[in-house]
Amino acid sequence: MKKTFFSTFLFVLFILFVAISYLSFFGYETSRFNKVIKSEINGHNKKINLDFKEISILLDIKKLTLYVRFIEPDLRYSKISIPLKSLRTDVDVESLIKKKVGIKKIILATNNIDDIQLKQFAAQIKQKDKRLKYIENAKFQIDRLELEFDKDFKLKDNYNVKGTINTAEIKISNKYPIKNLIANFSYKKNNLKLNEISWSFDSFSNKQQEFFNGELFFKQVKNNNHFDLNFKTRKVSNFLKLPIMNYSFSEENIATIESSFVIKKNQNILFKNIIIEDPDNQFTIKDLHLNKNYNLINFDQIKINTSKNNSTNNDFTIKNRDKVIIKGKIFDAEKLLKELSKDNQDNNFLKTISKDIEIDFNKVLKGLKFPIKKFRLVGKINKGKFEKISAKSDFSDNEHLDISLKKQLNSKKKILEVYSDIAMPLLSEYKFFRGLQGGNLLYVSEFSKEKSSNELTINDFKLSDAPALAKLLTLADLKGITDALKGEGISFETMSIKYETDSSTMRIEEIFMIGPSISLLIDGYIEKKSGLVSLRGTLVPAKTLNTLVSKIPVVGDILVGKKVGEGIFGLSFKIKGLPDDLKTTVNPIKTLAPRFITRAVESAKKRGTK
Repeated sequence: MKKTFFSTFLFVLFILFVAISYLSFFGYETSRFNKVIKSEINGHNKKINLDFKEISILLDIKKLTLYVRFIEPDLRYSKISIPLKSLRTDVDVESLIKKKVGIKKIILATNNIDDIQLKQFAAQIKQKDKRLKYIENAKFQIDRLELEFDKDFKLKDNYNVKGTINTAEIKISNKYPIKNLIANFSYKKNNLKLNEISWSFDSFSNKQQEFFNGELFFKQVKNNNHFDLNFKTRKVSNFLKLPIMNYSFSEENIATIESSFVIKKNQNILFKNIIIEDPDNQFTIKDLHLNKNYNLINFDQIKINTSKNNSTNNDFTIKNRDKVIIKGKIFDAEKLLKELSKDNQDNNFLKTISKDIEIDFNKVLKGLKFPIKKFRLVGKINKGKFEKISAKSDFSDNEHLDISLKKQLNSKKKILEVYSDIAMPLLSEYKFFRGLQGGNLLYVSEFSKEKSSNELTINDFKLSDAPALAKLLTLADLKGITDALKGEGISFETMSIKYETDSSTMRIEEIFMIGPSISLLIDGYIEKKSGLVSLRGTLVPAKTLNTLVSKIPVVGDILVGKKVGEGIFGLSFKIKGLPDDLKTTVNPIKTLAPRFITRAVESAKKRGTK
């Protein structure tokens, strides 16, 4: 009897060992428990409807855990289909023995889910996350979602998700939505990480900006969202625009952008740091505060280092203290004059800055041939715009540059005055002055937000290789002067340009040029939007003009001539068309307009005074 009992016990033990071994190594597939499992799930939550073909059971003897895998699962939550790819539950064996709910963990993966399904599911489980409203046209899949439960079958808050975003559009800003977002993602306990990110958006200049090889780490602390971000792009210049600076990010280079920032509860943004760099440029920004409209609240420091043609052209630091202090080795001021004379930008970004400013540069570049030494500026910024400036620097011991800007009392107008002993550095970006050599310059501009009135005077200079003037002289059959223009150049004693600008048009009141060879008087207009040029003028050779001035007392004889057929030789001309297709016409004249005579006499008197 004892022998039989012992044999039976050993046999049962052997069978149990075989069963456990089989479950541990091979598992067991069955559909016998389908109804029981479905009933249990529906009993706990009537909104959940889980269907499946059968289950596969695998035992982990060390952890005393059954891994129950559902084959061909079909899950619905309140009639919302959740496209499962796989579903597994980890069941505690000890709890099962005690006839308790023993689910320790649920692990699942999905096929593609769109943003509509996500929002419907969030609404059903009463998850009111306002951030979901920013997501549109999204398709993503969950590669692994782990949900852990405590002994009372309550969900723990340490769940984690890994997956892939196949495409998404995020409208954090209505103006600049993020498009074509693709990334791998993982989420655990308020920490979100995206890697291998690529996306695009329409930048501030309405050009599509593309980013790739990015990483984003997100962490929520209380009501603040913390981000660490880095990515690459070839098109930094589409969104990083500093008009007063001369720099460029080549699309042949890949630029890296890194930032650590916080979006606060009130939607203000604190960028702890921003680093933008490629092989030629580096911008480093510390503690940049922006409001919810992306306008500046404050900043601590900006460091800038840029290169052009393999040479450093900007190397300086901006510090925001009691006053704004800009100091460095070199600054490229090619665009400085043009930007200082603007007051029509509707840009509120710098509106919060109202401080004194001091600028010190060892060297300022204004064209490669004319470095400026020891540039020093003091001034005042009011609501992000220069209100007062006094600046001095040197080309050499005897050649100087002076700039002043002041606001008129009881007026919105400002007056900018620039004097330079060398003219070309301040004119290098204007095509009209191409070929100008020597001369000194005085520029006075009275401007407001709506319009500006300007006068530019250049004395004692030469013009060479000036295409528009060369064409005019060729049409006038003035071969000797044309040859001089193409060679050493034509000398002029004075050029005076008076013009007014508004948002649509530059109206040229007068361009007067007088010299030993020829003199010109021009007026007209240029449309800013289309670029249409319309100019008319008079050209007079020097010999004729000298005769004119010598006969000033006999004004009537000069204007109409003493005899039939006698009069003053000159040329009238018209230049009209778009910049790339200008048409020039020339006609001989025998009388000169009184205005031309007046300007010639004024110039002669000045020369006589000298």
